[in-house]
Amino acid sequence: MREYDLEDILAEYAAQEAEAAQPEDPAELPEEEYWQEALETEKAQAQEKTYAEEIPEAAEEIPADAQMTQIFRAPKLPKADRASDAIMERLPVEEPDEHGKKKTKKQKPAKKKAKKESFGRKLGFGFLSLVFMAVSLAVLAWSLENIHPDTAKTTDSTRSLGNTNLVSRLDTGLNNAKANALSDIAYIPKHYTIPESETVAPKPQEVNFGSVTPDNAANVMDVIQLARNSGLLEGQDVIFRPDLNFEPNTNIQYYYDETILTIIWKELIDGNTVTCCEVKVADASQFRRKLVDDTFGSPRKLFATSIAASVNSVVAMNADFYMFRDFGIVVYDRELYRFSEDTYTGSYKKYNCTDTLFITEEGDFVFWHRLQEATPEQMRAFIEENNIIFSIAFGPILVEDGQLTPCDWYPAGEIDRGYSRAGIGQKDHLHYFYMSLNHSTHKEARWTVNTFGERMYERGLQQAYCLDGGQTSEIVWRGAPFNYIDFGGEREVSDIMYFATAIPESEGTP
Repeated sequence: MREYDLEDILAEYAAQEAEAAQPEDPAELPEEEYWQEALETEKAQAQEKTYAEEIPEAAEEIPADAQMTQIFRAPKLPKADRASDAIMERLPVEEPDEHGKKKTKKQKPAKKKAKKESFGRKLGFGFLSLVFMAVSLAVLAWSLENIHPDTAKTTDSTRSLGNTNLVSRLDTGLNNAKANALSDIAYIPKHYTIPESETVAPKPQEVNFGSVTPDNAANVMDVIQLARNSGLLEGQDVIFRPDLNFEPNTNIQYYYDETILTIIWKELIDGNTVTCCEVKVADASQFRRKLVDDTFGSPRKLFATSIAASVNSVVAMNADFYMFRDFGIVVYDRELYRFSEDTYTGSYKKYNCTDTLFITEEGDFVFWHRLQEATPEQMRAFIEENNIIFSIAFGPILVEDGQLTPCDWYPAGEIDRGYSRAGIGQKDHLHYFYMSLNHSTHKEARWTVNTFGERMYERGLQQAYCLDGGQTSEIVWRGAPFNYIDFGGEREVSDIMYFATAIPESEGTP
């Protein structure tokens, strides 16, 4: 590699400065004017001699290592004197001819040398060019990956569409940066989200879990007040009350951080032990579904506790056990996976013999009613237009738009006999409620679907939907079933729903 020292660099700058100061070549003078200009040369020579004699004298007064800088920055000649230098270049000179005689010849102006760029200048422009090229390639790659006219056609492309909302992500980043910067001046809540592409949520922090006895149920209201003060509740009323008929010898448990409030308890209703869970999240991405192996149609089944642990859920519950039956509509990661137009019974098709619950990108419930007709193309358009993330295919619908919806006949769920039940409802924006009725150690559960719907309706829900019941009915809290499961043990299933914190583990409390 070539080495550069200070002397070479300063000499190069001096040469460049001298070349830059050289005026444009004047037009060639006529012959008769040469001698007139030659007479004026003496004056210029005298001035140059005087100037040359001053430099050594000044150089003796400065340190040796600064002499080159002093010479490089020496004052330039007056404008008139620099012009006389140019004239001298055009004075006639005598040169011998081929016979030895002298003849006069005019000097031609010296050709101006091309200005050379310094090493530093070349290096600077080269680096900027590389940076510009890298940024251009990155923008091009991002555009090819994320901006595509057919983003709704495949799972990967639709997932990419959902994950690359650039404006939303920039807003979130700027908000959080502002919150950090102004943390000592004012409280600004941060906004967190879990990317759709992530198959595992952030891990909840153990210090955020709590437990109280029914006698101290009022203490839970203090936690609710924290959620209210932080803005998490958005001014909404809660379902939990400290005067509920809690089952004796059980604890009320909760989890709270800036992105999620979860309260779970057992109470006695109609003499039955009922497990209830209220959840409020800050972002719709915290309401998630998990299929075993993250793959539709995987032949493997696992206990709900194992699936919940694998995704770091705060609380998880059974969904529809889609692999146990082949009817209903299945949407997962925005993609339509099951939609069969085969006849099920009579006029019912397999895809519309049951009500379907769709969860949107905004975390809202949208229902598709049994016997409602559609083609696969129409269903895909419906999924895209409503920003559907996933679906649950069991039912029936229990409450719709705040109205109780009784059911007279349904092909799934043993609706007319006393049975273990499970259901999920939406009270407000990003505000949910889960209820499960199971056998207990001393008696069997005794609710029909319509009775179960009435109990859900009494909680003030705007939408409510029945999930798979029986031994499948299970809610997982801190790695274990919170409710008593029929027959005393878990049943392996193919899927769960769950709620998670959105705070990254790196920002959690140690």
